[in-house]
Amino acid sequence: MQRRERFEAPLRFFICLLPLVIFSLLGCSISGGGVQEVVVEPWTEYSPKHDPSFVEELRNHRASGQELYEVYWDLPILDIHNHDAANVKAISRWEEYGIDRIVLFGSISEPRAKATDHLTWEHYQREPSRFYPSFAGFPIYEDEGIDIVRENLEKGYLNIGEVAAASTYSPVVANLEWKAQHPNDGNLPQIYELAGQYQVPILLHIDPPTGNPIIHFESAMVQNPDTSFIFAHANAYNSPGNIESLLEKHENLYIDFFAGFTAYNPDSIYTLEDFIPLMEQYPDRFMISTDSGFGISTAQAAKAIFETIDLLSAEAALKVAYQNYEALIERQPPTETQIQTIIELSEKAERFETYQLNKRMANELIFELMELTAGIEE
Repeated sequence: MQRRERFEAPLRFFICLLPLVIFSLLGCSISGGGVQEVVVEPWTEYSPKHDPSFVEELRNHRASGQELYEVYWDLPILDIHNHDAANVKAISRWEEYGIDRIVLFGSISEPRAKATDHLTWEHYQREPSRFYPSFAGFPIYEDEGIDIVRENLEKGYLNIGEVAAASTYSPVVANLEWKAQHPNDGNLPQIYELAGQYQVPILLHIDPPTGNPIIHFESAMVQNPDTSFIFAHANAYNSPGNIESLLEKHENLYIDFFAGFTAYNPDSIYTLEDFIPLMEQYPDRFMISTDSGFGISTAQAAKAIFETIDLLSAEAALKVAYQNYEALIERQPPTETQIQTIIELSEKAERFETYQLNKRMANELIFELMELTAGIEE
């Protein structure tokens, strides 16, 4: 029995030691470059940078004679509707007036929009911290349009629109080649479904903002509860009461508030103060825009944004200024195309990491990796 115990003791020790030896060998293989991988995990949480005390602090330090854009210079301002992709001088002017970020596109709902969509992406790739790329160059009556929307969303565009979902009175939009007859026309239902799948908001031009177009718009919102609809310049030629009736019925509706129209367009019969109670009632559903100063000047479009901000409570001001739209961006997950591109470029750069990314972050990483690997041969 003593000889058997002497034999079994080292055997048990060797069996216990064996897993550690195997793990050590495998670890050496991994660290030596044998088994390495790139992992991309979706990250779609959103935490706003500022709280209402930040706005109160800006207001408390207001100096006599200051322009409002100077008072709120440190407050992020996000223009969610801007057509200046082909107008480089205009883009620089917005920054001079304290508008930090722009949802950028160019032409809408016509063939030449394909070219301005491309320009938008170029601006975005050069300055991703300043722009959110949108696109509108797709037909709504042909299957090609659905393919374009899917491809652009996969690529990394963060917004759809402005889409001409209905127009009777606009001197520009009413005659566009790819204009819809109503907001549920053609392939728009399939496009709304894609927007919901990719969690990307869609900006719709609808005029008139009452009657039959709105009936179809409401149907679209009911049929696509997972899609975030943004009613472009909803306050133009429209009343606070009409907007309120839509907001109380549709939780997936957001309002693009073109402050410059209400404040400075002579066709407006309302004032900014007329809309403030509604914005305070639905502070999570309003966003601000310049519409590139359509019908007014650049200065007026920018000035009206800050006049609106100044009329709102600190909490609502933050949400309307940037947080409502920013939340829609930061909650978008990365696409399969983005993930595959990151894996391929990271492997090429020999960066074997686990990334936690949303769609915007994935775009910015891809731009970084493209630059990093530009000189590396396959």
